Formats: sequence, C-alpha cells, structure tokens
Amino acid sequence: MFIKHIPCILCHSSDAGSLYLEGERYSAYCFSCNNAFSVDNQKPLTLKREKIIMLSDRCLNSDSLRTYNIQSTEDGVSFTYPNGKSKLRTNDKKFSWPNGKGEGLFGQNLFPSGGKTVLITEGEFDAIAAHQMLHGKVACVSVRNGAGSALKDCQEAFEWLDSFESVVLALDGDEQGQKATDSLVELFGHKVKILKHSNGFKDANDYLMQQSSAKFVAAFNAAELYRPEGIVSVSDVKERLLTEQKPGIPWCFDELTRLTHGRREGELYGFGAGVGIGKTDVFTQSIAFDMGVLGESVGVIYLEQPVTETVSRIAGKLDGALYHIPGSGYTKTEYVHAIERLEKMNKLWMFEHFGTKEWSVIKAKIRYMKRALGVRIIYLDHLTALTADADDERRSLDKLMADMASLAQSDGLIIHFISHLSTPTDGKSHEEGARVRERDFTGSRSIARWSHYMFGLERDKQASDPIMRQTTTFRVLKDRYTGQATGEMFYLRYDSSNGRLFEVPKPAEEVL
Repeated sequence: MFIKHIPCILCHSSDAGSLYLEGERYSAYCFSCNNAFSVDNQKPLTLKREKIIMLSDRCLNSDSLRTYNIQSTEDGVSFTYPNGKSKLRTNDKKFSWPNGKGEGLFGQNLFPSGGKTVLITEGEFDAIAAHQMLHGKVACVSVRNGAGSALKDCQEAFEWLDSFESVVLALDGDEQGQKATDSLVELFGHKVKILKHSNGFKDANDYLMQQSSAKFVAAFNAAELYRPEGIVSVSDVKERLLTEQKPGIPWCFDELTRLTHGRREGELYGFGAGVGIGKTDVFTQSIAFDMGVLGESVGVIYLEQPVTETVSRIAGKLDGALYHIPGSGYTKTEYVHAIERLEKMNKLWMFEHFGTKEWSVIKAKIRYMKRALGVRIIYLDHLTALTADADDERRSLDKLMADMASLAQSDGLIIHFISHLSTPTDGKSHEEGARVRERDFTGSRSIARWSHYMFGLERDKQASDPIMRQTTTFRVLKDRYTGQATGEMFYLRYDSSNGRLFEVPKPAEEVL
C-alpha cells in the first residue's frame, strides 16, 4: 500500500520517492531516477497507521496538493472551489458541501483565461492527477458533481472554457462518462478534442495510481479533434477505396445482372406492375435462385400470401413443377421430397404476419433475420400494404422509405420490395400492357428518392396472341449506381409447363 511521498536518497529529489507498506515491511521507489532504495535509516516503523488517510493511495505529490489547495483530515478530503466553498469527500466516499455550494469548475481559479489548452475531467482527483502528469503545463479542471452535472457545469463556465484554443475532454471511460462527453462535444464544436483512455484505465487518476503517467501523456497527445458522426476524410476511407471492388451478387436473369452489375448490400430494389402481371412470380423465382444457386439464406415477407403457398411456389421453382396448383402432374412423393429438401437447406425464413402490417413490426423481424439468422437478402411484397391504413399515406410512406434505406445501410441488407401502381389517367391500363413509369408507383416521390433501382413489369393480359399474353417487358426505370441502365429493357416469357420465367428476344410485335 502506498503511504506517502518522500525524498529520494539516490537522486535527492524532494518528493519523487514513494513509500510503500506491505504487511510490516516498508519499501521505497523513486519515480524520478526509477530506482528502488532502502528506507531502514528513515525509521518508517514509527509512523502511526491510524494517521494514514485516503490520499495515500492516490499518488498525488505535495506540490500538486498545495497547488489545488487540498485540505486533508482524518474524516476525509476537502476540495476548495473558486468561490471559496468546499466540497468534502469522506473516507466512505460520500460527498457534502459543509459551507455552501461551490461555483465554477474545480481548479478554474488557478488558471487565467485565454490559454492554449484546458482539460476537463469528471472528478477533482482526476484533475489534480492530470495536472501532475502533464507537469503543470496544462490547465486541468473538473466538473462539480460527476458526469450528471457535466453539461450544466460547463455551460455555466462556457465563457472561460471557450477562451482556450482547445478543450480536451478526459471524462471517465464508462457509459456515464461517454454520455457526458457526447453532450459536451456539441457545446464547444470544432475546438473539442477527445482523450481516449487506454485499456485498463477508467480515469486520469488511474494512470497515476498504476504508475503509468507516460501512457496518460501519450493519450493526451493523441487526443483527436471532434468530428460529427459521418464526416470523413480520404484517409478515413482509403482502405476501402483501395480494396478491389467485387461485383454484386447475380440476379436469376442474366440480362438484369449485366445491366445492374448485380445486387449490392445496403441497396433497395423496387418493383412495380399492374395487378396479376407477375411481379410476385418474379420474386419467387429470384428467391429460389438465391437459395438454390447462390446458397444464400433469404428472408421473405409476403403480406398477401399464406406461408404455405409461398413454400409450395418456391419448391416448384426449384423443381420446375407447379406444386401450388392441384392436379398439375406431380406426385405426392415428389412434393414431399421437394418440401423436405427445402427443410434440409434451412435457408428460407418467412414472417407469418397474422394480419400485422405495421412497419415497426416488420422492421424488427428483418433485423432479427439478419442478426440472429444471418439473412442479408430480404423480399417484401408489398410495400403499399404497410401504409394503406395511415391517416396520411404519403407522409407515412416517406418516413417508411427513409427508415428502410437506413436499415439496409446499417445492417448490410439487400432489400427487394413490390409497390402497387396508381391507375393511369390516360390510355389503357397497366393490366392491358400500359407502360410503367416512375410516377405510377404509389407514393412515387419517396420511392424514387430512396430506391437504388426501380423496375417496371409490363404485360398485356388481354392480348389476342397467346404468346404475347405470356410475355413480360422488364423495364429499368431508375439506376442510381451507374445511370447507364435507365431506360433499358429485356423480355421474359412464362412457361406454363414448369412455372418458370425465361429470357426471350424482343417479341415480333415490337420489332421495328
């Protein structure tokens, strides 16, 4: 146990020596010449143990205690504040203000305003320790009542603090200290530096007590100017810049992969089509491809389709069979095998909503899928259902899209979603093959603002030609990634024998 500072008999420093007691044996060490020395001639055994007070293990030298006017008794330690009031810290770690509340920051009266640097700590011992370890060259002060009062105390002392060129925050490294630091950075803005404590040290006095003053000085010198979250320099992103770019994961349609360079985490892909055009079918084939070919786990949220039908359709896409249509030529054995194969794959995760169509609920399920199940690919059918009952559908959709884009970025998700279309005000309907435009998406402005890609599916369900009735135009409406795919299109045809979509050349009716 540390007892007190003593003169060193080797280098003759007046107080760099430290006296320690272990059991009934005394030892000494000098932090100036870094040598241990004998204390036999000093007869330390005459010290009365009952006089050893709580300052003994703080490693604060006499000069530091005198500078900050620390008064010590057998009851505790008294800290004098700028207005002459004292704060008492008792031996059982309780605090009181015997002669009235102190004003200002502890130590504020010791340093003139307008200096180069002021360092703020969370406790009086920490301010004294920091001043000692920095050899008295930095103004070191403390807030009055810990992290909880930090913002209020610094606001009251703002004019004095703001007169310094830089403000270094060296509050405790625990959760409360971090919260207090976060509140103070906005107060001083560009002149704030954050001192990050080294591992194993909670506060400034910890370094002194663990004989690690050099580490504190290094942490002080390494304190970085505060930058608001999200502000980065080229240096901050250099490693990412020099990392070789990888193509996104492919789509189930080769032409779509070519046009978009694949799909990337953090992006939203919006699909729009008229009723019964086949957008859900495109989703289902894409899901089957992601699982069966890419080996990805997939999260599926179909709000207007039972999970049992979803599973049957996905199994059918994998096998080239119409399992969701009774009597379409498959055997019971084949169907059971298909379901058991999906079960064994264990890559399909669905939300059985039971009528719940609130975005907050859906968002929580998506986050669970990513964080607990390792799912990064999400299919949502359909977006419109999540805002249909809102008092202000447009504003609700604006908020939902912004939140979904943020979720995709923060959790590294690839989110596909379907949107209904508004009825065209001129010409034929979308169900009769009308061209899909960005503006046709329900709540188009917010969808266009936040989506990385928007796709339109067009098909004339009433065409006299049976081939044309089964042919879908897949149109790229928006391409934020390169802009080059916007306006491009390709064609899909449905094979009723196996339930799959496949790419085809431009239909004869559209050839110029």
